[in-house]
Amino acid sequence: MRSSTSIIIRLLLVAAAAPQATTRAAAPHSHDLDSSYTFEQYVRDFEKGYQRGSDEWTRREQIFLANLETILAHNTLFYGAVKEKKVGHALGVNHLADLNPSELPLGYDKDRLPSWRAPSGEVPVSTSRRRIDERHKKDLPFDVDPVSSLPTHVDWREKGVVTTVKDQGGCGSCWAFASVAVLESHVALKTGTLFDLSPQELVSCVPNPHHCGGAGGCSGSTAEIAFDFVAEEGHGMVQEYQYGYTSYYGKDGNCTILNHVTIGNRALTAAVGALRGGTDGQGSDSRKIKGAVATIDGYAVVPTNDYAVLMNAIAKEGPIAVAVAASNWALYERGVAYWDLSQGGKSTDLNHAVVLVGYGTDEDTGEDYWLVRNSWRPTWGEGGYIRLKRVDPSTMDNPDDNCGVDTTPLDGMACETDENGNPPPKAVKVCGASGILYDGVIPIGGRRLM
Repeated sequence: MRSSTSIIIRLLLVAAAAPQATTRAAAPHSHDLDSSYTFEQYVRDFEKGYQRGSDEWTRREQIFLANLETILAHNTLFYGAVKEKKVGHALGVNHLADLNPSELPLGYDKDRLPSWRAPSGEVPVSTSRRRIDERHKKDLPFDVDPVSSLPTHVDWREKGVVTTVKDQGGCGSCWAFASVAVLESHVALKTGTLFDLSPQELVSCVPNPHHCGGAGGCSGSTAEIAFDFVAEEGHGMVQEYQYGYTSYYGKDGNCTILNHVTIGNRALTAAVGALRGGTDGQGSDSRKIKGAVATIDGYAVVPTNDYAVLMNAIAKEGPIAVAVAASNWALYERGVAYWDLSQGGKSTDLNHAVVLVGYGTDEDTGEDYWLVRNSWRPTWGEGGYIRLKRVDPSTMDNPDDNCGVDTTPLDGMACETDENGNPPPKAVKVCGASGILYDGVIPIGGRRLM
């Protein structure tokens, strides 16, 4: 996942709040919110550092007021009687309410997209994923049973194998935070030990020579690349306290734990490529991670847009790293969210990596949902989580009604070139709310190293 972070970095630098603050701001919840809530109150509630009367204040106030209008109009639909309800989720003000969608902490670089955007009109739509660097790719470790035989409710938080929600800040490191959260859970499931592992290790140390999901570090990458790196002999993961997060404001940082040397992330990409016998990333890497406490044997991928396999995977194996279209998510507060995929655009543009933690059915509405962990701090959404509408395509007259087309696959999971130098497809078919069915990745064989 790529990231264009210059604007949000500037906003973070002027914010008075500490980067990892978890105290909920005193802003009104969605059911108490009305048009009397002012930008001045918002600045105070969320400890924004804007100077009154400045151009920045004026611009942010305009964005905030437009977002507030959107929130209030949307919530009139949510807070009606359940039988008349036309939307399944409420919107609210949060620390992102003064940002445009293009400024959200996702994971992609819009400046690199135009040449790859699909042209208007009829274009071939791919339904598959082309990968490289799959040395540690494994088969799925389970048989696929009918969905009807699976539990009706799964929430891996209830098993004590999920750490607290984190905040990626102004770095396009969603891929690293999602990968780390999944690794933490799978190591805990295998060993009984729940580590707080280091996203910074992945941001600073993982090479991405083919620019899959980005150029690496704060410019984006993928869970597959992260898991492949961790599974490499001599690698593994260190803990957060050993290698704290320093990329909150958008700098990759130097890799200080690989082979007892300090080496920049971009230089590391070239160095590891050379060690592996070229830029294709093949061969072996002799560098070692200092102080690693846990590792995996490899990873498995869920078949593209396969609801039944994803359901089996989350029910049987544990949390899963997934790619989603998150440009609509900023103002989410609670409920079961859904955006029409047939409209394309923000609803189908995969640009963010998150963690699928479970599924269930809302007790009040009867709406089936996916339970998804984000990396936008615990005060966002439902304690840092979002519930997305879950639809079994086998129950639909036309399953394609639950699908759309991502016309910018490079800003999500695609690589600029494959191992043969071929470019990615111009468009890909993505299914499920926010495209959640398109790309799922599971670590295999979590174990301790100490």
